[in-house]
Amino acid sequence: MNYPVFEHVITGLRSLIDNENEPLSKIADLLKYDPGIYFSLLQKNSASEKTRDITSINQIANLIGAGGIESHILEQDLFLSNEHLLLWIYSTLSAETALALNHYAEVAQDDEAFLAGMITPIAILLMLEAEPRYKKIVDLIIRIPTADKVFVEEKLFKTNHIEKLASALTSPKVFKDAISLMSNIFAKDGTRLDSKQQPGKFSVAYKSLQLLQLLEASEAAAQMLIFPDLIDAREKFTEMSKRHFRIAEHEMEELLADVLDKFEYICSQFNVSEISSQFIAKASEYHSSFRTFSTNSEPLKKSMAEAIAAHNSGRNILIHGENGTGKRLFAISLYRHADNPLHSSPYVSMHCGHLDADSMDIELFGARGGFMKLEKHKGLFELAANGTILLKQIDRMPVEMQERLAEIISKGEFFRIGDTEPIKFRTKFIITSRKNISEEARANNFSKKLLAVLNPFEFYLLPLRERRQDLEFIGQGIIGKYDLNLGDSEAIRMGLNEYYETYEFPNNLPDLKRLLFYISARQRLNS
Repeated sequence: MNYPVFEHVITGLRSLIDNENEPLSKIADLLKYDPGIYFSLLQKNSASEKTRDITSINQIANLIGAGGIESHILEQDLFLSNEHLLLWIYSTLSAETALALNHYAEVAQDDEAFLAGMITPIAILLMLEAEPRYKKIVDLIIRIPTADKVFVEEKLFKTNHIEKLASALTSPKVFKDAISLMSNIFAKDGTRLDSKQQPGKFSVAYKSLQLLQLLEASEAAAQMLIFPDLIDAREKFTEMSKRHFRIAEHEMEELLADVLDKFEYICSQFNVSEISSQFIAKASEYHSSFRTFSTNSEPLKKSMAEAIAAHNSGRNILIHGENGTGKRLFAISLYRHADNPLHSSPYVSMHCGHLDADSMDIELFGARGGFMKLEKHKGLFELAANGTILLKQIDRMPVEMQERLAEIISKGEFFRIGDTEPIKFRTKFIITSRKNISEEARANNFSKKLLAVLNPFEFYLLPLRERRQDLEFIGQGIIGKYDLNLGDSEAIRMGLNEYYETYEFPNNLPDLKRLLFYISARQRLNS
């Protein structure tokens, strides 16, 4: 079966094949930048029992030779023109980021990592091949998280890209297992069902999990580079890179710069350099985009003002409330406030729910150079010297780890792993939690020592259903950020206002986003 391929890639490949002086290795290296070609060659290769688990395009190219490559390219008849260049950019950036992450973390072979970054673009091509109307929503689909992709696709087409990929992918086994894992994680209603049980580190299932983590992190990186306003994608990439691949935030800048350099080179190989120059100028904005937290709720305005005053006076701040209410955005608004004496000092964050006893020391304290086979690895306390640390979802940190953190903070010093001399630190803390940790401490579900050491000013962030006057302007922000094109229809505005007035939004912001994504996709299909 043929899959959609990109016209500019095919044109470039034909030019190389026609030039007898071009080595087969260069042709093979560029073949992989078309997900349709890559996947169709893998499928053709999987017909042989001996080569079924090969993931390297170079190996496949050596097996079939230049003549086989040329014949395969000539068989293609489903071409994607320039109107789908954004999908190609997304595909290339995702694959290159997965490769770059793998160079840091070494979780797989390079060709496996590259293919992991290509998985979602390949799945999108499968949807394009099966559902011709899908082309109308591709630019939206590549902007939104996987769970929302599945939700929108199921509502509109009664199938989804993961299901298509699971039925089409015959090998290699490690990727079939990864796609099967995705099918179990992302339910058809878009609910994410992550298992709390992790497979053993030396099992095949663990490698499939690592490939899935590469896939998700690289997809988030592609989204944040293409669409700098997508702060959620940036947060996800940063969090996953730290959590799964042990990459410090200061190293991510260099990693992404390398990805953009490689992207610029690839564009030159396919004679689309003008795209790279325009895109890279825009992508450089990914680290500077920032929105402040706003509200039309008078009670919330009053409590915000009190929290801002407390923070600017030097207090630690606890922001508690339901998931999806905007706690992270309010935290960075506190830090960026003009009257915050530390607004020019470092600001780093850590997701407490992802810490375990093994990772706590390396994350918080770092390691001296050469220890545990690491270069000098800076921990959170060192990175945030004289600045601010955001501890996200601190209520998810086990109590015994909370007790240890309390001891470190009270002493004001820590030891890097492998060091014998303590390092003194001074930092301010902003803490987010789903629950009021004062109440949790009284119920013995949170460390009283840590609560006493932090002594935070407590700020409760209301759920969206209790500040409905904010829904319209929050919705407008989402519509603009994701380019949903929902502002021109009076009927749509009236329908949205009815939702804003009556729907409960039990998951807060995620529910609002999903509603807008679906309405936008449906409108695009009907246009």
